[in-house]
Amino acid sequence: MVAAGGVLLQGCSTVKLAYNQVSHLAYWQLNNYVGLTDAQTNRVRDELGDLHQWHRDTMLPVHAELLQKVQQQLPSAISPDQACSTYGAVRTQIDKVITQAEPKLVWLASQLSYAQISTLQKKQADSNADWKKEWVDVAPDKLREQRFKQLSSRAESFYGNLDEPQKAALRTFIAQSSFDPQRTYAERLRRQKDLVQVLQKIADDRANAEQSQALLRGYLARFNESPDASYQRYAQTLVNEGCQGFSQVHNAMTATQRNKAVQSVKGYEQDFLVLAGR
Repeated sequence: MVAAGGVLLQGCSTVKLAYNQVSHLAYWQLNNYVGLTDAQTNRVRDELGDLHQWHRDTMLPVHAELLQKVQQQLPSAISPDQACSTYGAVRTQIDKVITQAEPKLVWLASQLSYAQISTLQKKQADSNADWKKEWVDVAPDKLREQRFKQLSSRAESFYGNLDEPQKAALRTFIAQSSFDPQRTYAERLRRQKDLVQVLQKIADDRANAEQSQALLRGYLARFNESPDASYQRYAQTLVNEGCQGFSQVHNAMTATQRNKAVQSVKGYEQDFLVLAGR
């Protein structure tokens, strides 16, 4: 939950600039991972543009409404249940975006060649090497300090400078966290292998649109909730701990810091409404 606050931690002008470039950045990322053909590029750019416009018209006002509710909570102490309720609302909004994007993802999946899928595998391997080096192949004390620097930087962009009480609350959260980089890495590998297998199956019978949709929908469901029951429990533990940790860190904030957070969220709300043309 503390990490999720990162979506609220950039300057307002940065948010506007980044949002207006989302379609281009998404295309660049897709092209980087699979190497799109010219024909695919034209369709993908159009699809991303349509999705971006839908999000601007439909979801930005919904995001703004949620931020209004968050502003009302921030001046007071926030319970873990309240934090988890907000987290759940965010997840629901993300699910709506994925549902809207699903037909576009099915089309793209059905267009990928075996060579493009192989390129994706190579990019996954490169990305995994970097992730493993940063999070797995480090000593426990270095890992804790790395997480502290990351989370404190995000929190300070949100609440302003942290003093010792807030830093202590954050360090306590990190020290008690069940976060296991190796376990998270293993699930990362499972998801990537799952994706490649699904794409290969779609490529084997790419004309079967109904099967392609079912295969991709199954992958998205497994991405959202791992078929590994033990990982499901681990993931839920991290969510619960995140809600508890956010509550502890927020409740350690001063009135001035909480007011800074309110202003930060207000800026986002206004940005979203301006971007939506409201």
